[in-house]
Amino acid sequence: MNLTKSRVITISANATLVKAAQVTRNGVVEKLARRNIENGLIDVALRQVLAGFDVGQAQIVWVLPGEVATTKNVEVPSTDNDEIESILSLQAARHTPFNKEEILTSYLKVGVSKPNFTQVLLIIVKRDAIKEKIDILKGAGLVMDTVLFAPEAVARFYAQAFNVKKTDAPVALLDVSMQGTNFIVQSNGTAVMSRHIPVGIEQLAVDAEAVRHMSDEIKVSLEAYEQEGVDRKPVKFCFTTDHPALAAVPQVIAEALGIQVDIQSYKKFVKCSKVVQKSLANDFADDSALDIIAAGVSAAKCQAELVPQEVRDQRSVAEKGRDTLVAGVLFLCALFLVGFALLSKVYFKDQFLQQNLLLKYSAQRAEVKNLESMIARTEILRQYLQARSLPLEAVRELYRIIPQEIFLSAVNMDDAGMVSIQGISDSMSKVFGFVTALETSPLFEGVKTKSTSTKKDRGKEVAAFEIIMKLSAAEEPVAVPNAAPETKEAAKVKKGDSPASVRQ
Repeated sequence: MNLTKSRVITISANATLVKAAQVTRNGVVEKLARRNIENGLIDVALRQVLAGFDVGQAQIVWVLPGEVATTKNVEVPSTDNDEIESILSLQAARHTPFNKEEILTSYLKVGVSKPNFTQVLLIIVKRDAIKEKIDILKGAGLVMDTVLFAPEAVARFYAQAFNVKKTDAPVALLDVSMQGTNFIVQSNGTAVMSRHIPVGIEQLAVDAEAVRHMSDEIKVSLEAYEQEGVDRKPVKFCFTTDHPALAAVPQVIAEALGIQVDIQSYKKFVKCSKVVQKSLANDFADDSALDIIAAGVSAAKCQAELVPQEVRDQRSVAEKGRDTLVAGVLFLCALFLVGFALLSKVYFKDQFLQQNLLLKYSAQRAEVKNLESMIARTEILRQYLQARSLPLEAVRELYRIIPQEIFLSAVNMDDAGMVSIQGISDSMSKVFGFVTALETSPLFEGVKTKSTSTKKDRGKEVAAFEIIMKLSAAEEPVAVPNAAPETKEAAKVKKGDSPASVRQ
């Protein structure tokens, strides 16, 4: 999500309750509130809960709970974002009983399963559910900026709290609320699975069999997670709530599953004032505020945005209209300033230029022209020297990065700084490792694998490849304004042939 304001207001609601949080861009929770819905008047409850919030200085985000969405791990034969979105929009109807026109889709990138394939978590939600939220906000006099998926926000919140690295094993999060539990698997800093378990604090507090039911549901969730082709399994389970009804639950589930289970309350990781801490302890003692807090803290990192396309188009038209109005005002101001400048120029020309200023400073003007000529020649020499050093730096960087198992057959570079590398390797994995190393190099940018193939070389099957990229330090020639005409010597230097290709 693109944050354009200093604060984010996150809102979540069900049939009986509305809750909201105001979070700064630095992740500090400034305000937290909840209100029960009376007589079905959700817009009234929403206005009450937002009383005292800085609505005009914040972006409005609706937090969509995991139970209203269908999720599925899918392997997509592409790494391009536009292609992935197009493929998923066609495949989404296969994973839900609704028609394509009745649903909205989004996705989270889980990782690259194999070359040119991307593992994603497909998110499907009914279009009417999102429109209902938009209408609720309109009834309260608010405009929705976006809709975020609560399980993704929770996963990113705990990834930041645990300081998770990409190489760390997945962690299963159990976010227990009054009516149910969200089972979320966090890996690589995002959610790779989300499933709703219909066992909450109310059931655990009064029914001894509820723990066994929750344990069975977790087993089913893990089996579904494994069947979706995700390689890495969770090695740790964490309850995000420290409610008294959950005191004995972690030990029971740990014994049933044979895995480490503990409680890591989200309240320990929330940055807030004492007033908000008091609200968490009192107002949210029985119900979780993790969804709205996590969405506010992790809003800038969240990828899944479930906003209908027609709403985006309307917003785009409105923004263009405002931009047009601003442009018109600025144009009129510019005309006024230009007219004023022209009149001033005429006045000062009559007052000063006619009083022999040109004659008085003629010697200085000649010196300035000489200096401009020297600057132009110096700039040409600088560009020439830079053009000669770039290929050498590229060869030195390639020599540093290239593994012993890869042999280059050709390295070409054109005048624009585009580099093409051809070679062979013992294995394709070395080629992709080489590409990754090139991407991390500060000297290259836009690294792409143009082609890969296998062939026989000296009786051994090898991987042939071609990689293209651009030198990040390559610059276009800089034109020097008002430069004096070039001398013959400067023209010769400018036309000097810079090394355009290197062969190995």
